[in-house]
Amino acid sequence: MLPSSFAPGHEFVERYRLIELIGVGHTVEAYRAHDLTLQREVVIKVLNAGLASHEEVRRAFRDHIIQAATFRHPHVAQVYDGGQQAGSIFMVGEYLSGGSLEDLLRAGQVLSPEETARLGRDVASALAYIHEQGLVHGELSPNKILFDSSGHVRVSDVALAGLAGPHRHFTTRDDVRYFSPEQARGDIASASSDVYALGLILFETSTGATPFEGTTAEQMLRERLRGPLPSRPELGSLDIVLAQATVPDALVRLTAEEMTTRLSSVVPDEAPFVKYDDPGPSLLGSFALAEPRQSVGFHPPTPNQIVSSPRSSPTFGQSPSARHGAPSRRSAPEGFEALSPVKGRRRPAFLVALALLLVVVLGAGLVWKLGYLSNSHTAPSVTGLTTSEASSLVKSDGLKMHVTGTVASATVKAGSIISQSPAAGSNVAGGSTLSVTVSSGPAGAPVNVPTNLIGKTCAAATSVLAALHVTATCPSTASIVSATAAKGLVAGWLSGVTKNPGAVPKGSTLILETSLGAPTTAPTTTTTIAATTTAPTTTTTIAATTTTAHATTLPMPNLTGMDPAQVGVTLKAAGLFYKTQGPGAGTATTSPTWVRVVSTIPAAGVTVPYLSTVTLNVAK
Repeated sequence: MLPSSFAPGHEFVERYRLIELIGVGHTVEAYRAHDLTLQREVVIKVLNAGLASHEEVRRAFRDHIIQAATFRHPHVAQVYDGGQQAGSIFMVGEYLSGGSLEDLLRAGQVLSPEETARLGRDVASALAYIHEQGLVHGELSPNKILFDSSGHVRVSDVALAGLAGPHRHFTTRDDVRYFSPEQARGDIASASSDVYALGLILFETSTGATPFEGTTAEQMLRERLRGPLPSRPELGSLDIVLAQATVPDALVRLTAEEMTTRLSSVVPDEAPFVKYDDPGPSLLGSFALAEPRQSVGFHPPTPNQIVSSPRSSPTFGQSPSARHGAPSRRSAPEGFEALSPVKGRRRPAFLVALALLLVVVLGAGLVWKLGYLSNSHTAPSVTGLTTSEASSLVKSDGLKMHVTGTVASATVKAGSIISQSPAAGSNVAGGSTLSVTVSSGPAGAPVNVPTNLIGKTCAAATSVLAALHVTATCPSTASIVSATAAKGLVAGWLSGVTKNPGAVPKGSTLILETSLGAPTTAPTTTTTIAATTTAPTTTTTIAATTTTAHATTLPMPNLTGMDPAQVGVTLKAAGLFYKTQGPGAGTATTSPTWVRVVSTIPAAGVTVPYLSTVTLNVAK
């Protein structure tokens, strides 16, 4: 851990007293502190001195603190306050004492698919809320997913989103462990990048394995650029959701809101995720039997004392003469108890007790009838009903209903319920939620994708597909090397992660892959080793030939917005060299001061020779 700037006991603005250092990261130093005004523990995050020297970073941090302090979401860590003291700018937030998801992973904890989906649903809902507010986390990782003292999850460091920007240098595997493919190419993080990161985190949480391995940061990033997330059928429907969240093309990736809905369908209820922990002591075991009361005071009468005979209660409700053995003033027939005058005086109290008992019994019956005290209900069957019909039925049974999503169905009409969880007839607790899936009607008829799309221009192919009620796009990130299509023409298509499907549902969207041109090879190098044996009349020559070939061209990577470290990683992986021009230009040996790439020559996507030198227009 890097050294801290402040010692325990230091006070910020005479209100927040530091208790201990929690950690030092790339962006902030984090401390546990005591709020002297409100008498509570908080976390103080102080912007690192290197970043604090940049005015644009300081301004962005202040703006983020002000904005994040207005956020109210059950799974977003709260921001309370912020300030500036002696050149240090700091944020005050909610202190979460339950540890992080990273702690669980390091301990070897693997969650079940249902618990992983529950955790992911809570985090995805937080991301959806953050994105609605116009922010992107950009660096979501297990150590940014924290737990409070009750084990409920929070997404932290929202106010730090994008602060480091061009000043951040990514050099280790941990720095890029949850980067999306677009971030690996040097693009700025987007909302889709957060979804991709969450998909990788949930894969690791449910399998205990890292999906893209590599001994270096460059190898790890290169692996995720090549293909989709590995399939794990044992995860069931969770596997499909994770695949949709980590599609390499950000344009067809799930949004955070969509991911929340998909994950909600994997779990049977709306209960939040609670961190696994050691079970606490039994609730009943924490109680001790009360000692008999020895003090003098009022003891309320027992039921026997209220309704029993004087003989059964010799010290309560008897006349003085009865207590001393004197005969009763009136004898009773055999088999009946004698009534003492004192007992007649207790009759009003008895009637009051009886009236109270009657009120309690009637009230309890009413509450039970309404379902408030019943711990067990039978889940009604709502399959085939409309949502309004099902809602009324569920409500009358003392339950709630939640629509988890819609799916196409050829047998259930649109707006009616296809499935429910828990199943009909199951025992459920009073007030619990019945999750249902609603039909969106029959799916669109399959459309055969014309094979003659290959070789067409993007506009022509898009027009052909539009006539078949299929939407198509041609993103620059989907360009591929092709020996069958000329440069710039359609060379293939993608439906999700499926390559060149022959048929797709009507109304679906295809990604058209455009050609970067045919692969070229370097001249063949032939080495001939000749051995000659001479005989009186014969000469024999034996030749061995070794041939090597490799592609000599590749598309120019997108470097715009990258800092020197990112440029170095990306171009080293691609096999290219570079020179710079503009403010701060220079090389590693001339101490350059530039911080980001403004543009490149040639532009991204243009074919360049392998091992050639490209030019970067840079700025401070």
